[in-house]
Amino acid sequence: MLSWQIFKHALGMIFNDLGTALRVSSPVIAVSLLGVLLFIVKGPAFVTGEQGVAGGVFLLAILNYIAALWVAVGWHRYCLLSEYPSKVFPEFNGSRILAYFGWALLLGLIFAGMALVLVGVVYVVGGIGTGSFSLLGGAVLTVGFIFIFWVAQRLSLILPASAVGNTISISESWRATQTVATAIIMVFLFFFAFSFVLGLLAGFVGAFSGFLGFVLQAVVNWMIAMVGLSILTTFYGICVEKRELA
Repeated sequence: MLSWQIFKHALGMIFNDLGTALRVSSPVIAVSLLGVLLFIVKGPAFVTGEQGVAGGVFLLAILNYIAALWVAVGWHRYCLLSEYPSKVFPEFNGSRILAYFGWALLLGLIFAGMALVLVGVVYVVGGIGTGSFSLLGGAVLTVGFIFIFWVAQRLSLILPASAVGNTISISESWRATQTVATAIIMVFLFFFAFSFVLGLLAGFVGAFSGFLGFVLQAVVNWMIAMVGLSILTTFYGICVEKRELA
């Protein structure tokens, strides 16, 4: 099954070369370690926003977003261009990171608009927000969410394209993913199950130890983010560059 091959390939990109994955993602790891340090020094309220303390949350959010863009571009370039990090941190390619941010912002606005339309439809047919949320509303919301993700994946090839300097349009991304349009849904289900299980594990540990739960959640977030980037990179490779799955 193509969808399973894509998901397995994405996992292999990380865990068959874990050392490089860790080096490329070192900016995100550094921010996560900062969060752990703040947790130890300032207490959990500083990083969770409890008791009206928002400084730690804001600081970590900004740093984490910058690091995430840095890592996304670095990982795409490593996987697609074999651009190996020569230092502790991957190269900070400012122009590619800025382009990635711009395309990501555009996609975010598109998906936000789709989400608003979905909420409006669910409000009409399912009673969301009225205190009488129906089974039909839940079904429409679920199907709508899957549809938005499907569209997101089909349009998102513009992100790895911008990372490697091969800018393509949204319409070109849509056309390029025509051959894997069905497989995208199954890959989403595999990815959702993977993320759900890891989230449950982190939540279970967190119920017994806030500190260990926080640390494990950081690891889980790293794994989910890297797998997501690897899936996107894989789709770009097979749809745009016409690569074969190893």
